[in-house]
Amino acid sequence: MFHIQGRVVSRIAAVVLASGLAVGAGLAGAGTAAAADPSSGVTAKLSYIDAHRLVEYGEKFEQQSTARPGDWIPVTAGQFKLKVIGTETVLQVYCIDVLNETLKDATYHETDWASTSLGQSAKVKAKAGPKIQWLLENSFPHLDEGALGKAAGIEGLTKDDAAAATQLAIWHYSDPSIVLRQVDDNARTKKLIDWLIAQADAKGGAEEPKPSLALDPASVAGKSGDLLGPITVTAGGTADNVTVALDKKGTDAGITLVDKNGAAVKNAKSGDQLFAKVPAGAAAGTASVTADATATINLGRAFVGDDNGKHSQTLILAGTDKVKVNALATLAWAPKGPIPAATAKVDCTKGAVVITATNKGDQDWTFNVGGKDVTIKPGSTQDITLPVAEDTAYKFTVTGPGGFSQTFSGVLNCKTDSNTLPPTTPAPTPSGPELASTGGGMGTGTTAAVAGALLIAGAAAVYRLRRRGRHSRTS
Repeated sequence: MFHIQGRVVSRIAAVVLASGLAVGAGLAGAGTAAAADPSSGVTAKLSYIDAHRLVEYGEKFEQQSTARPGDWIPVTAGQFKLKVIGTETVLQVYCIDVLNETLKDATYHETDWASTSLGQSAKVKAKAGPKIQWLLENSFPHLDEGALGKAAGIEGLTKDDAAAATQLAIWHYSDPSIVLRQVDDNARTKKLIDWLIAQADAKGGAEEPKPSLALDPASVAGKSGDLLGPITVTAGGTADNVTVALDKKGTDAGITLVDKNGAAVKNAKSGDQLFAKVPAGAAAGTASVTADATATINLGRAFVGDDNGKHSQTLILAGTDKVKVNALATLAWAPKGPIPAATAKVDCTKGAVVITATNKGDQDWTFNVGGKDVTIKPGSTQDITLPVAEDTAYKFTVTGPGGFSQTFSGVLNCKTDSNTLPPTTPAPTPSGPELASTGGGMGTGTTAAVAGALLIAGAAAVYRLRRRGRHSRTS
């Protein structure tokens, strides 16, 4: 529980968010696999308000550093933006990964909760994700400051108040054990934080949003003369008509895209199944199916980012717009021999990338990936678990006959708690726009306190929080 006993009366009175989330075993249920080299969804970059500022609306706070307990690190809590690559469209986002840095030149791509700390386990997913989803659907900017203030019974609420309170309420669920204090004593913000958390605790059960656009599975295979598939189209946002097509290699090989009745397909809608009709006797080869649409992405889609193999703070969609989205699936076929398909996802419970390999042929498929020799029998599917160290870049390539090659790369980052990182001695105080002014991002060695009940000396406020274990950060 997060509640106030007493009243805050001084400028440095503390707002404390020291919530924890119990971590259990097991992934959230099956769905579109999330992996790097993304084959679906939206790709974006951080959008700066000016040369040194990311946060559009928000308020200044200070975070306690346990690397140097007397230090308080500046943090601006609030809403900022991602700019969709190749367009002028900007998307409003909040942070769900406060102890990591926002890297200025990071590229972000849309992904499922399972590849972030929200999917760390079924138990965490059932608590954190749906409560954050409720906040996104019932707070700022989805509700403007006037509507939100009326709902919460708070007069004079500003955009800055609303954005800061929403961000802190989100951190209450997404990040464990962070200790923050206000720079300016703002009673409206404090009241709204409490109200939002109480409402999310009581009502938060919203489901994870579907991807803006995906083809599932992202890799299919079969014998020449067969129908390859089905490949299911998922358009989770308010997608307009989805255009589907084969690349040049596919059309040159005489392949056609058809529906379940065998009719040629150029357009599809969410839930439709596609098949690739391969000519009998076609020589072994590979091709791609592409899907394109314009969609309004659902609130709550996660965005993970990296810059040259370094993880950038994970974000979650809070305000949306229509954007162009695309998805990709690969095809492999042959008249005989091994015929491969491969997909991958991040499994944060194992600290690993899990590659799912399928052999639709009539002979064994043998390959090496991540130093492991793997043999897939005809008609079989096998999961290959490849452990990756936290905060480490990975790149795995799966190869097969007929020119088949699938590469999965990214940065494995599954933990929000920075005490999983080696401390620096002495820990430098972070500086620059990529830390203090971006809605969080404390860097190595700046872990937060984990007391079960915290009293900030000199302030007339006690925030009692039940410690419920640890939670983790994204991949």
